[in-house]
Amino acid sequence: MSEKLRGHYLGGGAVTCSLVTKDSILATVKCSLLSYSLKNGALTHVQSLGDSEITGLAQSQKNSQQLMVSSRDGNVSVWDTTDWTLMKRVSVGETVSHLLVPNTGSSFFAITRATEAGKVLTRIRKFNSVSLAHETDILLIKKECGNFAVSPCGLFVIFTRETRVRVVNTTTCATFTRYEHDHHFVSSAVHPSMPIAALGDTDGRVCILKNWTTKGEESVDKNHWHANSLPALSFAPNSGVLFTGGAESVLVKWLDGEPQFLPRIGTAITHLHVTQDSVVVVTDDSVIHVVKLNTWSIQFTIANILRRSDVTEEGFSRDVFPVGEDGVIFAGTHGQLQMFDSKNRCNKGVVDVTHQNKVTGRDKNKKLSYIDVQHFKVSPDGSWMVTIERRDDGFITPECRLKFWTMGDDNNTWTQEACIDSPHTKVVTSLCLGHTTGRTALTTSSDKQVKVWVNEGSGWTMSHTLTHRHGPAFCAALSSDGSVAAVAYKGLVTLYSTVDWQDRGEIGVSVSRSDQMILSGYNLLIRAEDLLSCWDLTTLSLVWEVTSPITYILPLEQRNFLAFSLRQNRLTDVFVFSTKSPEPLHVHKFVCPGSVRGACVTGAGDVVMATGEQELYSLATTPPLPLALTLPEEDVVPTVFSELLKITHNPPTAAPVAIQIGVRASKARAILDVSSSAMPPVSSICMKVLEDFLPG
Repeated sequence: MSEKLRGHYLGGGAVTCSLVTKDSILATVKCSLLSYSLKNGALTHVQSLGDSEITGLAQSQKNSQQLMVSSRDGNVSVWDTTDWTLMKRVSVGETVSHLLVPNTGSSFFAITRATEAGKVLTRIRKFNSVSLAHETDILLIKKECGNFAVSPCGLFVIFTRETRVRVVNTTTCATFTRYEHDHHFVSSAVHPSMPIAALGDTDGRVCILKNWTTKGEESVDKNHWHANSLPALSFAPNSGVLFTGGAESVLVKWLDGEPQFLPRIGTAITHLHVTQDSVVVVTDDSVIHVVKLNTWSIQFTIANILRRSDVTEEGFSRDVFPVGEDGVIFAGTHGQLQMFDSKNRCNKGVVDVTHQNKVTGRDKNKKLSYIDVQHFKVSPDGSWMVTIERRDDGFITPECRLKFWTMGDDNNTWTQEACIDSPHTKVVTSLCLGHTTGRTALTTSSDKQVKVWVNEGSGWTMSHTLTHRHGPAFCAALSSDGSVAAVAYKGLVTLYSTVDWQDRGEIGVSVSRSDQMILSGYNLLIRAEDLLSCWDLTTLSLVWEVTSPITYILPLEQRNFLAFSLRQNRLTDVFVFSTKSPEPLHVHKFVCPGSVRGACVTGAGDVVMATGEQELYSLATTPPLPLALTLPEEDVVPTVFSELLKITHNPPTAAPVAIQIGVRASKARAILDVSSSAMPPVSSICMKVLEDFLPG
């Protein structure tokens, strides 16, 4: 293959930076930028701004159509937002953590961080806004600092270092301490026209620092309503009214020191931006709410990909499966799954699996415990789905439910078909689906049982319970024709015939726990820890194995598959393997940041990858087609939150999408340009070979 495959960002992840311009809302996730219409929330553009995480966004003082961007690799660049072309780029030489652009003047400030001899050095550096030339270094701080803000005229920079507030004059480079506090500061904002600064601390207090630009005349007022850390502060550009938000999910407007509330934004607030007539609120699930100031109500909500607040923790499924032609389904927030249109890069809806009310805790030291979707799988034809939900807070008896779902005719609605309480007495370790005498699901558990659930048309029942001397089962796999099942126990994989569910053979593996298995033709692929192995089912012998930190394997047709490997620098490589040889057919390095924990082939034949941080990438040689820049005429774009927020609209009628069985893998293999000999179906060998030639 001559062309290199790359992961092209589709959506998801944590919003690291945000900016509101005259017409747009800009949000960044790692090295990608998403642009939304401020009028109606429509996604207008997705742009990759390089290979490094974006750390700062600001509008140019000279041209409102130019965007200044700083990144972790030490670059500051200027982009033309009319056609998203790179105009200029300069290397600062150190990691840029903040970008400060005053309202007037011809200079901007870059806050850089470096480590020398084990110590963190922070520098305030001044650059020319037109040429990006370095003018001077304002200040060297031999410690790590938290937040920075610049006065509107650019004459002063205020910054926090733990509990201390300091001010530096950008002309004389003189510094002085303005205020000593009893809690660490986590946020700061500067009044648009007066020498007033607001600072939020870890205890939820707002410190109003007045006359902070004049030494000896400063004064401090304190307001305290928030109970948790206060990461979001912003002043209104015209009135100078202060808005705050934090973990309570409540937007607060302060008038003469008295709070007014817009409660239950959704989840913890991380960013705030105030325009002339609205407040843009970004929450930690990467949802953007636009609040009208004149009505003090939510105008519309932008939900690209919903993100969990505890995305780095285990306990929920990272799988992704195709739905319809261009859609995928994967984990949403607590107790939910979400469907995403990979072509139009928008959220198609939410499947509320657990039907639980979500509350916000006022106690910052107490972690709330939710019922979560621990496992879920979608059938190969996309017509039905199985979920396993669990709640265990360590105090009460754990809850566990097995639920069966069917897809509606619109290819966008899931309906619960059956629910089974406590399918196992201990934690369910895996789930796999297939078709034997009917729709079939296998659940493995640490209670040393494997249960077979079958629906032959009259409802779901448990048909068999499998046990083994090697104790708990960790994962299972069904062949594509449903005739063979493989179950991984401790240090052992057992093969079963699905006719009578009797043991037909065993494979001793070198690892105690297998994380993923795939039955591919005559072969069994096993992914475990840092080992990937291929086994011959006819002889129960090892064909080959490779050592690599493989995080996920995705089967294609003709016994080919993709293996996603995580490098030490947290970038993923993709290997194209055949079951014939341990030598990869193709290697594509640095396809996407993060760890790929799930992948699938959509109905249109595109490979979509899901990372552990709920980010989606498409794997292709060229980026997805650009979105249409023509904005819809409606003032409100319907979202999955419309009913909750009581927004009126005329919902569009979704046309049914035909699911074409067998097209997905074929097109994906054509994209990867991989060829191999055709294999006979597993059904032609499984019964004869497994019964006649394998040891009983």
